[in-house]
Amino acid sequence: MGRKSEQSQKVYNEMAQEYDSAPEGHYTRRHKAELIKTVALKDGDNILDVACGNGYLLGELSKKASINAYGVDISENMIAVAKKRHPDGVFTVNPCVPLCFKDASMDVITVSCAFHHFEEPQAFARECMRVLTKNGRVFMAEPFFSPLVRWVANTVVFPLSQKGDVKVYSEKELKNIFELAGFTDIQTYVSGTVLFLSARKQELMEKC
Repeated sequence: MGRKSEQSQKVYNEMAQEYDSAPEGHYTRRHKAELIKTVALKDGDNILDVACGNGYLLGELSKKASINAYGVDISENMIAVAKKRHPDGVFTVNPCVPLCFKDASMDVITVSCAFHHFEEPQAFARECMRVLTKNGRVFMAEPFFSPLVRWVANTVVFPLSQKGDVKVYSEKELKNIFELAGFTDIQTYVSGTVLFLSARKQELMEKC
């Protein structure tokens, strides 16, 4: 685990019990709301929420369809809360790279306001490609900042931060990461302060 991941683990372990009422919890709620609104699910889907925190997103998505819910997070305390709140889900302490799941085992992967903490973003996109079933999709909601604020955050604030932030991305940068991993049908849009992405693992036969 890298230095930034260790920082993230420490920060989220400390706030796990009070996350929903903490400023961080309030800030990320709008990202989760965008995913809840947009993620398409059907009964029987296996869905993996990466950096799942206390399991709130999976709990809400479970109301849309009868899904098999899986969550991973590097914070042991967050996972403990998630297990207590959502006993029907499967929650595991695990980093975003590598993911502890078999090839082609998940229909949907979600990431809510966490990708900017990932130290190996390209490796994570490849892991999504490995773990998703054919035509499976990844859905992501990230913070959106103007180019100037993004530059300040990435070059001044984050290198000094002790909260585990690595990098915030532009629409183009985020899209390129998943294109390089082999995803297709990549869609992005900005809604207020939320940058949304969805991408599909295309069937190999469709590429011919």
